[in-house]
Amino acid sequence: MLEITRFADDAAVVLRVAGLLGGPDVVMLRAAIVKAVVGDQADELVVDLAGVDRLGVCGHHVLVTGYVVAVDYGAAFRVINARGPVLSELQTNHTFDMLADSRDLGALLLALLRRAR
Repeated sequence: MLEITRFADDAAVVLRVAGLLGGPDVVMLRAAIVKAVVGDQADELVVDLAGVDRLGVCGHHVLVTGYVVAVDYGAAFRVINARGPVLSELQTNHTFDMLADSRDLGALLLALLRRAR
């Protein structure tokens, strides 16, 4: 079961995620991301994966989608505290550096080049 805890201040929204980030539960995270970026117009969205045990394909997809939504709305997007298998999955998919900071265009270009292979 996926759990999401939301913290907000004047400019940033932090979504602390715990559990399995995959399957149908990712809809909750997608909704929380859209609410923070589109509804609350956060300047920065931080997704904290410290409590995530596993990252499924759907979970990876929602993180990349969150990145795209944030960039489209002019918000910064960062994924932090990925560890163990979650970190390995992000590194294997060549998206770890990109998701670490949406302001790093070099990481985005590198991720795109690696995925094109």
